[in-house]
Amino acid sequence: MLLRNLLKCPQTSNRLAVLFTSVCVFGGVTTFGVAPTFAQSTQATVQEIIDGNQVFIQNKQAALNDIAKQRQQVRTGQSRTSLLFNTGAVARLSANSVLNIGQCARLKRGTILINGAVNACSASITTGVRGTTYLLEVDESGNQQVKVLEGEVVVKRNAIPVADDDLEDSELIDGSMTKPVTPATPNKNPKVKDDNPSPSNFPTTFPRNPQIILPPNDPQNARPLEPLNIKPLENKPVLQVGQEAASSQSSEVVLRAGEKVEVDQKGVLGVIQELTENEFVGLLTGNLFQGFTSQIPGIEKVRDVFGGLFPRANFPISLPNIPLPNIPNLPTPNLPRFPF
Repeated sequence: MLLRNLLKCPQTSNRLAVLFTSVCVFGGVTTFGVAPTFAQSTQATVQEIIDGNQVFIQNKQAALNDIAKQRQQVRTGQSRTSLLFNTGAVARLSANSVLNIGQCARLKRGTILINGAVNACSASITTGVRGTTYLLEVDESGNQQVKVLEGEVVVKRNAIPVADDDLEDSELIDGSMTKPVTPATPNKNPKVKDDNPSPSNFPTTFPRNPQIILPPNDPQNARPLEPLNIKPLENKPVLQVGQEAASSQSSEVVLRAGEKVEVDQKGVLGVIQELTENEFVGLLTGNLFQGFTSQIPGIEKVRDVFGGLFPRANFPISLPNIPLPNIPNLPTPNLPRFPF
């Protein structure tokens, strides 16, 4: 009765219509939006350690269920580890990797496999995920690769390189602390004794902006100088480095399932390429999938993507079959018989 009376009032009816429309519109944007998720990782819990025990948090040996908090570092030696982030995402670190926990999971060296809502980054790029499974690799030279196995990843070039200023002081195994060393400020007006004074006829002052005047003619051939002409070597174009070339570089790319991109040390994004069947199989049979006691939560979606890209290939990871419930044999009821 109350709702019926409210609907009879024109003003109340209009307000309710606006309210319901707003809920539907914003609800639709939240549900069906395709914007990347920028999930901040504030901590990561060690879930698994394999191939020894060389996993460290702030240079202290880590154990299962240890937590790496924000502004701390996770490092692996010859071991591999599985991490569970506060966002619910699962990540795996390869051997010889260094990962900083912060606004993004910053990989300084090695390889990380991420499944879920966590943004990885390096010094020059940041990834925005859309509920996906992907890998980020950073080699010793600072070159990077992003490979997407399922979902989509937005790879964005950092306008300002990510630094380590937000990290805590690293506590060493012996208990000492590593403090940043502030370089000594050089003396702006040093008093230097001149043991070899210049001759009196040597000039002691020089013009600040000397003007260099070139001769108008070539003294050897007595003809005007010709402009320098650069010819391509073997019909190859001359590399031009300038503001126009730098501005032509894309600052953001979107990778879909089965695609990869290479990034150099400065964050210059390469051309998007497709993963070959051998590359995909190599990742699934590599050290970030094999040897762990439990699979990543999104392995079924990765299998579906692999089957769609390579329908004639066998998925190299055996997934456990879903057990069917045992239904007991029920006795057949005695139905009455009719005389026709």
